[in-house]
Amino acid sequence: MDGMRLADRLAYGAGCAARRAGFLHDAYRPDGPEGPVALDKRFLRLCVAFVLPGGSVAAPSGFGVPFRQAWADWSYLRAGDYLAGPEGTVFVAAIEPPKPMLVVMTNAVVSLARPAAPVLAGLNGYGAVLPGTQTMLLAGFPASLLVGGMGERTRAGLPDDTKVPGFSALLPVVAGVRPHVADILKTDGGERFIVTAVEQMAAVWRFTLAQEVS
Repeated sequence: MDGMRLADRLAYGAGCAARRAGFLHDAYRPDGPEGPVALDKRFLRLCVAFVLPGGSVAAPSGFGVPFRQAWADWSYLRAGDYLAGPEGTVFVAAIEPPKPMLVVMTNAVVSLARPAAPVLAGLNGYGAVLPGTQTMLLAGFPASLLVGGMGERTRAGLPDDTKVPGFSALLPVVAGVRPHVADILKTDGGERFIVTAVEQMAAVWRFTLAQEVS
C-alpha cells in the first residue's frame, strides 16, 4: 500500500470513529485577516470527536488546558481551519497522521492592531494610542486567552499597587500578517492587552501579553 492510500484510509478511519463518538461541526477556512468564522467561510460539515491525551472520550477535560486531540476525517482539513459545534469553537493546530489532530479550544474573540509611530519624537501634543491611528492586522478571530506569563506592577508605583497579571493567547497563523511586540490585542468584551512577545510554533502563534490598565 502506497503512502497516499494509507493516509486516505487513516483519515477515513478517523472519520468513522468520529461519527460514532462525536458531534457534527461546521468547518471554516479563513482566507484573510477578517471574520474567519463568517458564513461565507464555511465549507464543510463533519463529525468531530474530542479525545483527552490518554485516549478517553469519557473523562472530563482539565481546566486551563486549551489543547485537545480530535478525531475527524482530516483529509478535508488543514492547519488553521476552525471547527464550530456543540462543544465550542476550536482551530486546527496540527495534522500528523496516524495520530489524532491537535486542536486548540477558544474562549475569546480577539482583534489585533498596530499603533502608529509618533510623527516627531518628543514633539507630539498627545502621546496615547488613538483608534484612528491604528492599523488593523486581524479582526474577529476566536482565540485561546489564558492567565499566565509575567505581569508587572501598575504604573503609579505606590506601595500598595497590585500587580497586573500576565496573559497568553493562541491564534492560528495568518498568511501575510506579522505580529510584533507592542501590538495591541483587544477582545470582544473590551479588554486590551499589549503584546510583549510573539512565538510561532508551526501553524500557531503564541502571544505573551500584559493587560492594559487605566
